[in-house]
Order: sequence, then structure tokens, then C-alpha cells
Amino acid sequence: MLIGNFMADFLTKNEAEAVKPSLRQGIEVHKRIDSFTDSHPSVLEAIKILRPTQKKYSPVVVDILLDYILTQKWSQYSREPLKEFSQRVYIILAKHIDDYPPVLQEKIPRMINDDFLYSCENIERLIRTFSMVAKRAKFENHFDQAHIDLIQHEEALTACFDAFFPDLIQHVQAYCDCE
Repeated sequence: MLIGNFMADFLTKNEAEAVKPSLRQGIEVHKRIDSFTDSHPSVLEAIKILRPTQKKYSPVVVDILLDYILTQKWSQYSREPLKEFSQRVYIILAKHIDDYPPVLQEKIPRMINDDFLYSCENIERLIRTFSMVAKRAKFENHFDQAHIDLIQHEEALTACFDAFFPDLIQHVQAYCDCE
């Protein structure tokens, strides 16, 4: 489940259909999470809050900022500390590297070395994450201001997260017995 869920964002439709059947459930759960998230009223409200400064990229910024808020509230949702969780995930990802398409096989070690699950741990890492996203963006963007948006709207964005995340957990539980 974890491997399929992780790899979902990196696969084309044809690649996803070609993966081992044991990984497909994770890919499907990931798609359901994305769809649920993209249509949740609280996420849409967060996007609306950031639209004036982040324009067309406001959904991308919201996604990253929700990850930041989750790292801040991690202990409310998991008994396992985030550092232990991330180390456990990295071991699993590395162990299954042969299950990934070649391009992802190259990325996994770099992502693990960069401690990617901590990419939104604090404001400094958040700024670095937005800088990396800006380099891949095809259009004019204001990712360099996203951390300022967070500071200015932290209370409202946190309220959006607090309304959204329990709903997401409940939604996912309908499809799998995930922790």
C-alpha cells in the first residue's frame, strides 16, 4: 500500500497500469486522496485565501502548506514520532526500489538523502521546498512569497487544515485499514 501510494504521483497512466497488482491498491488510494482533497470545502477555502498572491499556483502552495501544518500537528494524529515514521518509510522505499520505474529508481536515493518527508518541517525547509518547486514551474509564480502567506494567514490555514484532515482520515479508512 505504502509503495503504491508513494509512487502514484511519479507514474504516467500507462506506467501505473503496468505495475505489480500488489501496488495498484496504493496507487488507487492515492488517487482517491487527491480527488477528495481537491474537492474538500476547507481546501477550496484555503486556495481562495491564497489566490490573490499565489494565483494559478495557489492549489500547489496550499498542498505544501497543509504538509507543513501536518508536520506541526503530527503528534495529534500519530503515536509514532515523525522522525521514526520517516525513517521507517525510507527503509521500506529503499527496500522496494526495484519495483519503481527507472526514473524513480534514480530519484529515491536523492529524496531519502534529502529527508524529503521533512521538507516542510520548519520555515527554513519550507522556503527551500518552495525554491525547488519554483525552479520546475513553467509560469510566473510567487513561490518565494509563500512562507509570508503562511505567516499572514496561518490561523485561517490551520483552521482549514483542522476541518479537512479528520475528514480525510475518515475517507481513507473507507478504502483501507491504513495507519
